[in-house]
Order: sequence, then structure tokens, then C-alpha cells
Amino acid sequence: MDKKKEEFLAKLRDTFRVEAAEHLEAITAGLLTIEKAGDAERALIVERIFREAHSLKGAARSVSLAGVEALCLELESLFAATKAKKLELSPEMLDAIHHALDVLATSCKSPGAPSSADGTNQEQRALVTLRRLGRGAAADTTDEPGALAPPPPRVPDAAPTGARSTAAVTSVVAPDTVRISTHKLNAILLEAEELVGAKIAEGERAGEIRMLAADLAGWNQRRLRHGGAATTAELLESELLYTRKLESSLRKLAGSARQDARALAVLTDRLLIDTKQALLLPCSYLFGHLPKIAHDLGREAGKEVDLLVTGEDIEIDRRVLDELKDPLTHLLRNGIDHGIEKAQTRRELGKPSRGSVTINAKPGEGNRVEITVADDGRGIDADKVEKAAVRLGLLTADAAARLTGADVTRLIFHSGLSTSPIITDLSGRGLGLAIVREKVERLGGTVEVTSSPGVGTTLRMLVPLSLTAFRGVQVGVAGRRFLFPSAHVVRVSRVRPAEIKTVENRQTMVMGERASSLVRLKDVLELSGPDGHEKDQARPIVVVHVADRQVVFMVDEVVGEQEVMVKSLGQQLARVRNISGACISGSGAVIPILNVVDLVESASTAVAPRPTEIADAPISERRRRLLLAEDSITARALLKSILEAAGYEVVASVDGMDALTRLKTEPFDLLVSDVDMPRLNGFELTAKLRADKKLGELPVVLVTALGSQQDREYGIEVGANAYIVKSDFDQSNLIEIVRRLL
Repeated sequence: MDKKKEEFLAKLRDTFRVEAAEHLEAITAGLLTIEKAGDAERALIVERIFREAHSLKGAARSVSLAGVEALCLELESLFAATKAKKLELSPEMLDAIHHALDVLATSCKSPGAPSSADGTNQEQRALVTLRRLGRGAAADTTDEPGALAPPPPRVPDAAPTGARSTAAVTSVVAPDTVRISTHKLNAILLEAEELVGAKIAEGERAGEIRMLAADLAGWNQRRLRHGGAATTAELLESELLYTRKLESSLRKLAGSARQDARALAVLTDRLLIDTKQALLLPCSYLFGHLPKIAHDLGREAGKEVDLLVTGEDIEIDRRVLDELKDPLTHLLRNGIDHGIEKAQTRRELGKPSRGSVTINAKPGEGNRVEITVADDGRGIDADKVEKAAVRLGLLTADAAARLTGADVTRLIFHSGLSTSPIITDLSGRGLGLAIVREKVERLGGTVEVTSSPGVGTTLRMLVPLSLTAFRGVQVGVAGRRFLFPSAHVVRVSRVRPAEIKTVENRQTMVMGERASSLVRLKDVLELSGPDGHEKDQARPIVVVHVADRQVVFMVDEVVGEQEVMVKSLGQQLARVRNISGACISGSGAVIPILNVVDLVESASTAVAPRPTEIADAPISERRRRLLLAEDSITARALLKSILEAAGYEVVASVDGMDALTRLKTEPFDLLVSDVDMPRLNGFELTAKLRADKKLGELPVVLVTALGSQQDREYGIEVGANAYIVKSDFDQSNLIEIVRRLL
């Protein structure tokens, strides 16, 4: 390897060291949580650590760390088997995984350093142990070369929670630094110096206010001392003169304060803009490692691939670039593995033998950047996607037959959906595109995909230039405030009931020459409370556009457009449907920022108001009484709050036997039940209800972590009316099912 390539690889490995530490820390935290979690939470945690292992594997491949890649691949396989309910994470298995993570942390601490015999041996031992446990082999592994017994068990109380597993990880985290050109630093320093003048001016204004207050206090004292000796006319004249003097002073002070406020606003805006600029890095920082990945992936897949990268000089917030590393790697891998054909096939199709993948960055609409990844491969096979979706249980065969082209392409972003006939170390697990959408939406961006069979596929990511501030349209709904990102808002207007039309049982209105779906934001967010408008009164609307879809949201009021500082919701609320973040208003109130991509999806299932129902809907259905059977405290509290927020009276029971007893002694309109419960599981509970003359017609909704086709079929066989898998849980879907059954 020549010197330039060695230097480039060294830079990549420096970046990898920090990235690997983040992935390992996330996996370790997930494993520590899963040991204490109930059945309901385990599926979500396994999905999360599964994705982290998948991303770490791809990163290790890009810097040619074969040992790390092999260990990550084995971990990924174990987590995949756990997701599919084919493997239980026993204490012995968890100990082996923790040991493997320690080995990975050591290997990633100095990527590229000459491997010691002991280090290589540790990786091989960890790999053999994981394979033995994963395959369920007998305890005697002497037939396997290098096989060893699992590492000794961890001592649970030897250190505070998380200390053992994170110690090896935290030591490799490099300081969070960024290179800034001197002219940018000079500009920031100059503006900071100008703020000193603003500080002095504000101090002077404060002094003037104190002098006025002291003067007023002195005048009041003098008036009290001489009030008895003066006539009424003298007092009035004295007060008039003093009031005029005070008014003149206040006017001068107000003028100075306004001038200071304008100057301070200009300085603050300039300082904020230049500080943002200091955090910007060229896209070459993001694209630099992609050519090697494309080369290695093409070689492994037996394909000839050329990668063309443009727009490397476009500057983006470093934090955005960091978040886009995984999505770009996944898209590149997906394009080469799924899209580009082998040389012989391409020649038979009349294409050049070498496939082409193009990555381009360019300024987008507003304060955003557009990044596209395009290949000239076979395109998306809609038939394969539909069959994979049906096989995964995302939709029925009849529903799949009614899908449009745009609906089919949106399915490819669902976790677990893959058209690959086999699972390989490159693809086949259906994770890559799900990670892409999740990462981009977390940034407040959008992903669109277009594809032509035999021509190729293009994925377009639209992301913000910076994460610090953005503009939004503030609206009021049911006494609450929310913010629509301005980048997605087409227009703000008002609509009268006469303008609302019904098309295929959906409310629509014509915007220009286009008919758009109309839904109440209150319904989509499942909020309760009065609308605050008369039945025939015009209502404010916000028209949003995402990809090829346009939806009209009816709100109670439009407050106005404003620039806000975005705040994260934190790890506890990392993924809240319909909400992407929050901001703080001038009064200190927290205003949620709406996730428009989620809103448009939710709008497709929301119940739209009839034109005569612009006033609040009848509440008769809200008085329905539901029984909830769930043994997990967390899941029980969540489901109960969701159903009660929809207006239902909810009684909770701790397991199936408790639920059966309540059903025989109290009246209920519907049962929502978990499946995996002690004493009496959900399948058995449903079967007993169907055999009971009095309870045989009671609607039953099963909400469970058991997502296999066999479990679904068995749920239908015992008589359940609906079957919802917790891993794909959507509260709007649950409410809609309950409403339909009642």
C-alpha cells in the first residue's frame, strides 16, 4: 500500500475508533437493560442492539478489520435468531456476548495497530464460543479447533451498574473536536468583542433606570413633607411639571433601549450565524470513506462497480454529517448488492459491464441539503416487495394487490423486509433501509425513493443544513400548541364546511387543481377537548407536502411562523410517533415539534370529520367499558393510558385468570389482552370466552410480542377479532381497531 493510502486509512481508523465506541456503548447498555426487562420490552431492546451490531459490522469492513467484522457478524446472527424467537438469551449467552464486547472494545481501541498473537487468539476464542452457544452444540467442543469454555461469569455486584461493560468502551472515546479555519474564528472573536459594547450600553440603561427610580422616590418624599403647606393648585401644578419631566426622561430611555435592542439583535444573529458556520464541514468529510467501501463490496459480490461522488465542497453541520454516515453506507451497500447486476447479466441486457453508483450533494429548498444515491441497476421489483411484505405480515395479499407504485416503494423502509433470497453478511436482514429512514427522520429530514425496472433506483435524502435552529408554523389544537416545520408547509389558509367534499368515505378539499385529504390534527394526535369553533364557522388549515403526498390538517388556530431552537426529547423518548423534538417558547412553555412524515402516515388511518361535524364529535362511544389483560406493569400502564386518552373507561387485570374472573362478574364491551401471561395466556383466555354462551360474542384484541405467522393464525383460530404485534405497535392503529369492533 502506498503512503497516501496508508495515511487515508489511518484517518478512517481514527474516525472508526470513536464510532465503534458509540456502537459498543449502545449495545452494552441494551444488554444491561435486557437482563432486567420484561418480555414486552425485550423485543424493542433486541431490535435496537441488533441495529447497532449491524452498523458496527459495516464500519469495521470499511476499515479492513476482519476480526472485528467477523465477531459483529456472529453477534448480529445471534440477535437475529433472538428476534425470530429461535434463541433465548440465557445467562451463559449474555456472559459470552459481554466477553465478546470486551474483546471488540480492545480491538477497536487501536484499529490498525499490529495484532498481537494474544489479541487475535482472543477474537477467535470469542467467535468460537458465540458460534457454539448459538448453534446449541453440546458442551464438549473439543472437535472444534480452538474451542474453549465460555469466559467466567461476571460478578454482578463488583461495580456499579454498567461499570464493567462500559469501562473498556469509554476509554476509547476521543475528545469531541472540530477543525475551524482561522478566518471563521476571527469573525466570531470580533463579534464577541462587539458584544462588550452592548453590555456597557445595557449597564448604562440600568443606571438610568435606577436614577429615575431614586428621583421618583425623592419626589414622593418631598411631596409628603410639603403637602400640608401647599394649596391644591400648587400641588397639581407641581405634579404636572414633574410628570412631564418624568415622561420626557422615560421617552429618551425607551428610545435608547430600542436602539440597544436592535444592535444586540443584529450582533446576536451574526454571532449565531458565524458559530453555525464554524460547525460546518465539507461533505468530503462524509464521502471520503465511500470509494473503498464500494470497491470492497463490489469485489465481495463479484460485481464491477464505479462510484461517482459530486458536491464534496457543500458544507453541512458536522453533527448532521455524523448522523448520515450509517445511512450512506447502508444505501451504498443496498445499491451494490440489490441493484447492480453482475457483468455478464448487464451485457445481456445491453448495459455497460461496469455498474455505476452516483452520490451527489447539493443545496436544497430552504435551509436544507439534498443528498442523492442513484444506481443504474435492476430497479425495485415491486412483485418481490409485495410478496415479502405479505410474508412478513405487514399486509394481506388482497391489500398488496391494491398498492400503487409509490406505496410499494415506501414498504422497503420497513424493518425486517428484504427481497434477498438468502441472508448474507452484506444484506438480507431487512435492516439497512429501516436505519436510513430512522436516522434521516430523527434529523428532521425526509427520504424519497424512485425506481424504474431495469433502469435503476434513486434515493433522495433532504436534511437540514444545521441542527441548531429552524423555522416553524405554530398552531393551536384542543388547548395545546404544536409546531409544523416550515420546510413542509405549502400554505396556511381557512376552509368552510361547504368546501369539504367526500371521496371514497374520506374528507377532501381541492387545492388549486389537486384534491388533498383533509383530517383534523386533533384526531391524528388523538387529543381530547372542545374544538372552540362553531359548526358553520371557517376553520384554519395547514397544507403540508411530503414526497408525492399532500395532506390538509385542520387546526383551531394558526399563531404564526417563528424561528425556534430545537431540543431533543432525550433517550427516554427517542422515538415518539408524530413528534420529532421540542422547543421552548418565550414564556417558557414546551412546544412539541411535529414529525410531518409520521403525520402524513397517521393521517391515512385517522377518522376524518364529516362536514356537519366540525364541532366536537359525539362522546357516546367514549363511555364504552374495556378490560385490559396484561401482566407487564409497563405495557399495562402504556395501553391503559392510550385507551383512556381515546375516551374509554379501562379496567386493568394482571393476567388471564384475573381477566376471566372480572368478565364473569362485570360488564365489558371489549377485551384487549396480551398473549404470554401466567396462569392463563391470551390464546386460552380467548378460547374460553368463545366457549361461553354469555361471553362468546365479546370482541377480543390480542396485543402481543409473538409476531410469527403461526402465532397470528392460531390467534385467529381461537377466535380473536384482531391481532397486533407489539414490535410494530401503532397506537392509532389500536384505537382504530377498537372503534371498528365497537
